Parts: sequence; structure tokens; C-alpha cells
Amino acid sequence: MHAAVTKLKLEEICGVNRSSCLVETSTGYAIIQPEMAPQDGARVLVAALGKLQFAIVMGGTLITEDGESIEGDALEDVNFMGVVTFFLNGAEAFTDDNPVL
Repeated sequence: MHAAVTKLKLEEICGVNRSSCLVETSTGYAIIQPEMAPQDGARVLVAALGKLQFAIVMGGTLITEDGESIEGDALEDVNFMGVVTFFLNGAEAFTDDNPVL
């Protein structure tokens, strides 16, 4: 007797739609929703300080992965790309250089 295998689709798991974007990261990919309005605590993709980078929305401030804050007049130079809804990490993110036997 074989167990039934259910095929899951990315659209169902991650809510991917026609406006979704897939952005490559150092460990895999990020799913971006450009039409979603960012809320406090949301991770977003922005073009700022001459590069694409991820940041967290904290009130009227963006906190980048480097720990820098972008606020006030500096926000005028930031191009919002979308809200990150999921990170998809490659299998190598789960490798262990010191496995326990």
C-alpha cells in the first residue's frame, strides 16, 4: 500500500500571484509583493544608497541589514520595491560542516 502524495504548488504555499517577483539572495530567493503596502515590522526590498537591500519598517524609519537607519529626508531617495513575503533558502543553507554521528 502506498501513501498518496500531494503535490503542493508555490502559488498555494506562498500566495504567489501575477504581481509577485522573485529576487535572488545570497542564500536562495525572496518572494516580493510590489503591490502590498508595508506595515510596521515588515521586511521590504528597497533601492537605497546605490544598491538593492532588505530593510525592516519601523515607523517612519527603515532599518537595513547592516543596522543603518534611513529616515527623514533620506527616505526621499529610497525606491520601494515591495514587501518580502517569503525567503526560500537553498539546500546548502542547511548543510552542517560538523555533523554528529
